[in-house]
Amino acid sequence: MQLKAMVLEVNNTFDERRMYLLKGSSDSEAEFSAVQQPTAAEETRMKPPGLENTGRFTDAWAKDFHVSPFSSRKGSYALSAYDPFFLSQSMPRPINNTITLSSSKDHPKLVARIFSTGPAIEPSGISSWSKLRFIASWWWVGFVTFPRIVREASKLFFRRKLHIWYRPEVLKDSIGRTETKREKTIEDCFRKFLKQQVEQSNVQIPLKYVAAGVDSKREEIFYPKSITTVSEKFAPDGLQFKVLTPLFYSSVARFARISEFIYSEELRHNDKQRTFWTSDPQKLLEILGEKQIPDSDRSNPLSSNWMSQIYWAILRLLRRSPQYSVPESVLQSTRSLDDSANHDTRSFRLSTLDQFVLLSCKHSQSEEYRTAVSTLLLSDYVTFGIPELIDAFDWCIRSFLCYVSVDFISNWMRTLFSPCIFITVSDALVSCNLLHFWWLVKSML
Repeated sequence: MQLKAMVLEVNNTFDERRMYLLKGSSDSEAEFSAVQQPTAAEETRMKPPGLENTGRFTDAWAKDFHVSPFSSRKGSYALSAYDPFFLSQSMPRPINNTITLSSSKDHPKLVARIFSTGPAIEPSGISSWSKLRFIASWWWVGFVTFPRIVREASKLFFRRKLHIWYRPEVLKDSIGRTETKREKTIEDCFRKFLKQQVEQSNVQIPLKYVAAGVDSKREEIFYPKSITTVSEKFAPDGLQFKVLTPLFYSSVARFARISEFIYSEELRHNDKQRTFWTSDPQKLLEILGEKQIPDSDRSNPLSSNWMSQIYWAILRLLRRSPQYSVPESVLQSTRSLDDSANHDTRSFRLSTLDQFVLLSCKHSQSEEYRTAVSTLLLSDYVTFGIPELIDAFDWCIRSFLCYVSVDFISNWMRTLFSPCIFITVSDALVSCNLLHFWWLVKSML
């Protein structure tokens, strides 16, 4: 028996991952001379008795995933590993894997090696005390891994003065980070919007939508209503649309027109910041740019709810122009696609996705969407585009108000029978409702 293939998963500290399928190379000695081999003493110590051939599994592949800020996404990897199936089952094979990272100029930059220092341990064959001792010896490793990474990164940056490579967005074959709660809320609305656009589109092709992240609803295929036959549904020339990173949802919510955002991404010609991939950008623009009638009989909810009018007006005021310029010719094209008016939606009306959410989604979902988008837009003004800082500020405010409320109530209990009982009761009522007042302020965002 021989090892023919290996699945290798690479993770980084940004919750992104990349899986490689390695099928081995034909000439390991000639092709992997740069891989660090074990010393003669290590080979003798680790090799079981009677092992004459090392039985190595070797492969090399291009690097296309960002792992460290001190290394670019260019370069290549080389793997040399002991084949665990090389010996018979009666002679367990030790672990001895070596991965070498080479630069784009084929210079070895980093060598990582993992190897066994003793015989393998069979969990079912050891005592409870041995299991407890093993867990006690290793439980803390996961907790100190990230602090160790930060410590070593500090040494490389402050002592070695190494160049910093800013994190690019993942490529098509990688898996992006897990989405935040806000991004998940926007994704749910965008999925429904995309489905409606495809179903009512004049572009008669199915669309395969792949969301960012790894959940049960990651992939879904949408069909135009005119497609009814099985052969048309499974046509090989369908449109593919894959979101590479949840940043896509935060970005698309900031734009007044989705088609304008798609245009802007395509004009960048820079894979480092690309947030989506599509097999046919032009057809995608035609689908997203078409003006559709929502599949709902609901009237405009803003027509009779003045509080909602205020809330959505604040969202509209917070939305501003994109951070990078879009040619005027492109703006005119997108306006002709999704808006018959001759003015920019950033100044006078809600965005395309905002209108869809208002007219086609439930009230609870539209409120969640509005809150998520308003927080994102507000963060562009006050926290450098980092909404988590707004969450931290909100937590500090609520903690302070809780402290003030408890302090007021304790003082009120001590002065309950004072002559100014009306004032103390009113103060207590105000202090008890401070959190409610703060919630009312937040609900407007």
